[in-house]
Formats: sequence, C-alpha cells, structure tokens
Amino acid sequence: MSAAAMPEYLWLVVAGAFAAFGYGWATGANDVANAFGTSVGSKSITLRQATVLAAIFEFGGAMLLGRVVTNTIAGGIADPRMFARTPEVYAWGMVCALFVAFVWQGWASGKGYNVSATHSIIGSIIGFALAFGGTGAVQWARPDPRSFPPYRGIVPIVLSWVVSPILTGAVAAAVFGVTRWLVLRRERAAKLAFWVLPPAVLITVMINVFFVFTRGALRSLGDEWSVDKAAWVSALIAAGTAGFTAVVILPLIKWRMGKQDAEAAEKAKDAEAQGDLAVEVATHSDLALAKDGAEPPSSNPFKRLFRTASRAALYGTSVDVHQVVVEDEYIAALHARAEKFDPQAERTFGYLQVLSAICIIFAHGAGEVFSSICVIFTHGAGEVFSAICVIFAHGAGEVGQMAGPLAAIYDIYRNGSLSSSLSPDIWCVLVGAFALVVGLATYGYHVTRTTGVMLAKLSPSRGFAAELATALVIMVASQLGLPTSSSQCITGGIVGVGMMDGWKSGVNWKLFGKQFISWVATLFICVLGTAALFAIGIYTPSKIDGGHVIAYENGLSNTTGTLLKGFNESLLSFEEASSAGVLANLNPAQWQELNETVASIAGNNRDVTATRGNTAIQPSFVMDTLAQALGLFQNNSVFTLGQNSVFPGANLCNNNITADITTRINATCIAPMLTK
Repeated sequence: MSAAAMPEYLWLVVAGAFAAFGYGWATGANDVANAFGTSVGSKSITLRQATVLAAIFEFGGAMLLGRVVTNTIAGGIADPRMFARTPEVYAWGMVCALFVAFVWQGWASGKGYNVSATHSIIGSIIGFALAFGGTGAVQWARPDPRSFPPYRGIVPIVLSWVVSPILTGAVAAAVFGVTRWLVLRRERAAKLAFWVLPPAVLITVMINVFFVFTRGALRSLGDEWSVDKAAWVSALIAAGTAGFTAVVILPLIKWRMGKQDAEAAEKAKDAEAQGDLAVEVATHSDLALAKDGAEPPSSNPFKRLFRTASRAALYGTSVDVHQVVVEDEYIAALHARAEKFDPQAERTFGYLQVLSAICIIFAHGAGEVFSSICVIFTHGAGEVFSAICVIFAHGAGEVGQMAGPLAAIYDIYRNGSLSSSLSPDIWCVLVGAFALVVGLATYGYHVTRTTGVMLAKLSPSRGFAAELATALVIMVASQLGLPTSSSQCITGGIVGVGMMDGWKSGVNWKLFGKQFISWVATLFICVLGTAALFAIGIYTPSKIDGGHVIAYENGLSNTTGTLLKGFNESLLSFEEASSAGVLANLNPAQWQELNETVASIAGNNRDVTATRGNTAIQPSFVMDTLAQALGLFQNNSVFTLGQNSVFPGANLCNNNITADITTRINATCIAPMLTK
C-alpha cells in the first residue's frame, strides 16, 4: 500500500471511524425498527430473533448494495468543487456530520421518536457545507437528464421525503385492502392464506432479486449484464422459489401449525384473531419472570460477572414491548377497536411478514434496519417473509450513509484529493453494518415499541402489507437514485393499514403528530448542530495549518529574494552599456529609482523570515512583495525595453553573443535572458 498523501490527518480517519460507528449504532437503535418493528409488534417473531435475522440480512444487503448508495449521499449534497483546494476541511465536515447525526438519533431513540437516518446525515452535510461556502456550497438542484426527476441535490431529496410516506401508505392500504377482501374476510380464510404464500413469495423475491441484479451485478459486470437479462433471470429465480415454497415450505408450515394446534387445542379455540390482549401480555410477563428466576446464583465470581454482563448486553432484546398495551388505556382501546381475523390465517401471514421485513433491511441496510423491526412485533406466521424483504432492502440503502462519509474521509487521507465518486473499502461498509446490529440489539426496543405497538394495531397481515409496500417504494426509489427514508416509508405504511380500520380511530394521530414534528426537527437540528461544530473547528487556530502557512511564507519569500537578486544582477550587467549612452531607455534617474525599489522590496522580504518580533505575517504582505518583484521584471526586462542588441559586459543572450562596445559594433541577441 502506498504512503498516505496526507499522513498528518490520520486522526480524522480514526475520529471518523468512531463517529461512523456511533452513527450506525444510533441508526440501528432507531431506523432498523422500520424493518422488523411490524413483525415483532405482531408477535410473528421475538425481538431477539429479529436481531439475529437483521444481523444476517443487514450484512448481506450492505455488502451487495451498500457501496452503490454511498455515492448519492456523499457526493450529491455538498458541492465537492467548493472543497477541492482544501479536502481536509471536507473530511473534518464529514466527521462533524457523523457525530451530530449520532447524538441526535441516540437522543431520539431514547425518547422513542422514529426519526430518519437519511434526514440526519443529509441535514448534517448541509450544515457544514453552508458554514464553509454559503448557499453556493450546497447542490440544491443540479440538472441531470439521466435521473428521475431530472435533478440531483437537495430539492429532489426533499420531494422524495414528502412523496415516500404518502405513496407507501397508499400502496400498503391497497395491499391490505385486497388481502382482506380476497382472504381474511372469507369463511375459509386459513386455507386461502396458504395459497397466498407462493404468489406473495414470487412477487417479493422477484422485486428483491431484480434490485440486486440491477444495482449490484449491472455495475460489476457492465455490458455483460443488461436490465432485460436481470428481469428474466429474476423471474426465473422467483418462480423457482415460489415453486419450492408450494412444494416444500407449505407442507412444513401446515405440519408445524398442526403440531402447535394439537398441543394447545383448547387455547386455540378460545383465542380470537389477535387474542385477548390481557392474556397475551400476562403470558409474556410470566415467561419473563420465569426466565429471570430460572438461574440459581453462582458462587463463582467470574460466572456471576459474565452472567451480569450478558444480561446487560442482551437486555434490549428481552424487553416486553407489549406491556404498554396493558399500561396505557388509549393504546389498549386502539388495539381493541381493530378488526379481528382468523388466527390461523394471520399465522400464515406471519411468515410472509418476516421475509418482507428482511427485504427492507437488505435494501436499506445502511441505517434503517430498526424501523422494520417495529413492524414485526405484531403477530403471526405470514410476516416472516415480508420482514426479511424489509431487512434486505434496508441493508442496501443506509449502510452507505455511514460508509459514504467514512470513505470520503479515508480517501482524502490516502490520496490528498476529493473524489466526486467513491468506491468505499469493505472495512468502511463493515463498520456501518456491524454498528447497525449492535444498535438494534442494545437500544432498539424504544422505537420498536413506539412503531410496532403504539402507532396502530398491527397483525401479521397488516404488517405484511406495510412492509411489502415499504420494500417496494425503497427499491424503486433506489433504482432511480433517490435516497429514501425507511422511517417515513414504514410509518406511512402503518398509518395506511391503520386507516383501513377507521381513518380516525385506527391510528394514534397524537403520536403520529409527534413523529412528524421530530422529522422536521431532525433536518434543522442537524443543520445547526453540524454548522456550529464545524465552525468551531475551522475557525480555531491549527498547528498543522500554521505549519503549512509558515512553509508557504518561507517559500514565497525565498522566491522573491531570488527574483530580486537576479534582477539586480541584470541591472549591473547593463551598467557599462548604460554609461556609454547606448541604452536610451534607461536614464540615471531610472537607475536610481530601480535601485531604491529593489532595496526597499528586499528589505520587506527579509522581514518575512526574520525572527525579529516573531509576529504573524499577513498573506497579502508576502504576496505583495512577490508581485512587486515580478512587476520589476515585467516592466524593465529586455523584452519590455525592446533591447534587441547587447553589448560587451552584458551577456544576456542564451547563446552568449557579445559585441565590442568601443567600436559600437552591435550583435543581434536572438534569445535574450531575463536573468544572468
């Protein structure tokens, strides 16, 4: 590996790596809930199972697709041309952006606000760009006919923020409405739900595989891989997966569900579609109490320490997010008002929901794995598939939001320049992907509870509809090069299915209002916070920059001295010819003026490097002395004076042709020199 171009800024790479990890942790604790929140909220899987699935598919999405989205986030917001001469300042700005996004998202996660990682990092980048170069440093709307809409920068991103939740809500409502009409409200809903599984797998897998081929393989293989080829290959893979589901998976699901029903026949008869909420929560509480009291105390201090550390590390995956249904009367009433469906049908949709959640995380895996998890907490077998799709989609989109800034910092350290397009090293992507999973496992239960339980009643069928719509919107937007927020997409999807139970009574509008305020606040807080932190850094005296300035001052001063010395020697070489009266353009007054000017400039130039006073030198002072020295050459050189001949004692020709001054025989100077 070649030596770094800017080794003095290694500390920026280290600080950037820590900040990127922190931002990834906060994103995992907040946005990852979008992918699995519905599945956990619907009780299709547990939060601990969601963490394992997120770890697997988040890394998959990040490795395959995360490096693509990086370019849009890192290079499409702040105009790189403004930082071309000072790439280290851009690197410092990225460190500030990652840190502020980490702090804001971490605070919001503790409060349960599901804010957007996309908004956080974009707002932070806008903040340091505005602080450095004003409005001209931000790419608001740069024309790009290859994009849709045909612009790049901030304006299309803002438009996508408005369109994404509305579009996702509409798609989710449509999917749930069709599912409810075709399956859930039928007498044989449980049997019909099984036949929904293969076509749902077909559609979901085709969407995700096509996304992988067009975003990953198309860029890697170039002309060898076309969109048409990606489409039919995706269709074949999806058809094979759907066939495998019908022949192998469906019988296994039937066998497993039959076994469970046989073991709890009486409980299955008494339970309604979503069951008695009090019984559900009591069951969770009993299991938690039994788990807590299952292990006897150990006399070994190391075992006790290990057990305590393990419980602390895994605490976030064992929190009962459904306890709020018992503790909050409004949430309990919200859940009670929702329409109930056949529990067997809902269990089938639970498997689908988990897969769709994984798809969201995979495609959006740069930072929003957490939002998907909130949807999964509801219940059933059909959500597993949709949850997987959510995670898959998530993994491709948001890892780039932390890997992109980190890759830019590392690229500047290594190459000393600012690249408009980056292919981040794998370690940059790994930092973000690992941080996402850690954030979800340790702190994700806050947002999971808010999104998966408190916003609306989520059953597996509802969660599947919300997640499938989210995955579809995210993938289409990413295909068009538009950064999307899975936070807003999944929230829109949940609101969409909630409104199907009543636009007024099916959604916790008070909570949604707080969420909306947090979305707006995210942009402004990150802009102002990053601008303030960035300004403190760039307007603070720097040892590194100070050393560079001193080196430039010394270099310019030495150059000025060399020019003055050469010019003075040129004057001396003309002295004999001038005394003989053959240089009509120079009179004694001019000679005296030139000598005085040279002496004055030389004195000022010596002050630049002199130790007297040890005072700071203004750049204008150094540049003025250099400009004056160059001006002397420009105004008094052989070229300007028009001396096409030289005389003895004035060897100012490259070919050293001279003439005898006493006989006044002139020799043509073919190539006159400025200095001797």
